[in-house]
Amino acid sequence: MKKSLKVSLVILVLLIVCTFPAAAALKVGILPDADSIPLIVAEEEGLFAESGLEIEIVSFNNPIERDSAIQANAIDGAISDVLSILFFVDNGQNVKITSLTNGRYVLLSGKNTEIRDYEDLKNVEIAISSNTIIEYITDRLVKTNGLEDEEIAKVAIPKIPVRLQMLEAGKVKAACLPEPLASVLIKNGANKIGESTELGEAPGIMLFKEQAIEKKEKEIEAFYTAYLKAVELLNEDSDQYRDLLIEKAGFPEKIKESFVYPEYDKPHLPQKNTVDLVIDWMERKDLVEGEYKFQDIIESRFVE
Repeated sequence: MKKSLKVSLVILVLLIVCTFPAAAALKVGILPDADSIPLIVAEEEGLFAESGLEIEIVSFNNPIERDSAIQANAIDGAISDVLSILFFVDNGQNVKITSLTNGRYVLLSGKNTEIRDYEDLKNVEIAISSNTIIEYITDRLVKTNGLEDEEIAKVAIPKIPVRLQMLEAGKVKAACLPEPLASVLIKNGANKIGESTELGEAPGIMLFKEQAIEKKEKEIEAFYTAYLKAVELLNEDSDQYRDLLIEKAGFPEKIKESFVYPEYDKPHLPQKNTVDLVIDWMERKDLVEGEYKFQDIIESRFVE
């Protein structure tokens, strides 16, 4: 009887193992933004599997959820930005930039305003989220286009949906928002003043935990093989993936046809100047305690 019981337990364990698949070799976090689309396409087209990679793409609604997952070691890597990685490193997290991504951030004025260019933004409150890539892009755009510090007014509205609603309702005259929400506002009549592509490289990046870099090097190499193929497919014919914008990327239905894809670059490292400008901005605002250099936060073994 004991023998029968042991056999039954072995069978039960085997059934459990077969019922629940093994954990993915690589877990990567994404947000509902333009940067994440190549990963969604790579998964949809089976490019990760084709590269021999078992991957779990984990969708987050906002950066706070994503950052919590990184800190809890729940994911190996994520779509992020240079500011976030500096905050991580300054708080003792071992993460590295492995490549640049292609996001887009747009400076907008309300549909019922007469604001049409940067000059019109003098002393006009611009809705932003403080100490984030949104504020960084806003500062770079207005200063690059001639506004002085004393002519720039900003109001902190951290929650993106609230910022969107306040611009639509005319409670603020201008705001900086990421895609795809910027496209929603433009479709509803908002005016585009400028966007992050004017600055050359925006500081959107792909990061991986150092532990994953050391222990899952081949998996990350396979990840980038699939990523490159997805970029090529998108640049060849992005319209074929418009349904995915709604079904998998979490974009609003109303911009399915009007959303303008960025031109996706083959994966590469950010330029040193792109990172240095962010470091300088954060240091001037006393957002980090440590002193950091480009090489401190870059991992160059996967892309050039």
